[in-house]
Formats: sequence, structure tokens, C-alpha cells
Amino acid sequence: MSDQRYVYTSHGTTAQSGTVGDLESVVNEYAREGWRLHETLEENGTTIGLLFEREV
Repeated sequence: MSDQRYVYTSHGTTAQSGTVGDLESVVNEYAREGWRLHETLEENGTTIGLLFEREV
């Protein structure tokens, strides 16, 4: 059995909050808590969520 090295959390976005400045603020807020952006979730070219990870 392998050890889990990372935990993940997600942050959903709305069409109104999807500007680059808003997304940067969200990423910076998570970064202050030790999270790093792992993946951007998109639908039809619009960012609908952000997936963050950090080491256990």
C-alpha cells in the first residue's frame, strides 16, 4: 500500500467572479494557507473551478 503524499481541495467559481484578478486573489489566498494550484477546471472556455494540492 502506498502512502498518500498530497491532499486536494477545490474552489468553484462563477461567471461573475471569473476575471483574472479575482482568480489571482483566490490563488494567493490558498497559497498563504500552504496550497498550490494543481489544475484549472474549464467548461466551454470558462474557468469553473480551481483544484489545489498540498503535501500531507
